[in-house]
Amino acid sequence: MLDFSFIDDEQPAHRRELSYAGGIEYEEFEKARELKLVENHLDYYGKFRWSSQQVKQKRVALTPAISAVIPNLATIIKQAFTGNYGLVAYGD
Repeated sequence: MLDFSFIDDEQPAHRRELSYAGGIEYEEFEKARELKLVENHLDYYGKFRWSSQQVKQKRVALTPAISAVIPNLATIIKQAFTGNYGLVAYGD
């Protein structure tokens, strides 16, 4: 599972201080990568961070067809966009 948490752009990524946003399985991560919503250099089992500006760009790319293919990630991105948050992801 790749777990996402909401984070302010200026906030350090201390996991215990973050609000959990949701998680995705490997298959959904790979689909998002194929759709160019997740950058190729990012690793499912690693840690990465998207700023609120990156979240906005990803939200613009979320068409209904794309959202249907990656429903969990789409929901996470939409919630972060609504709250004007970035996202930090931790793979396990």
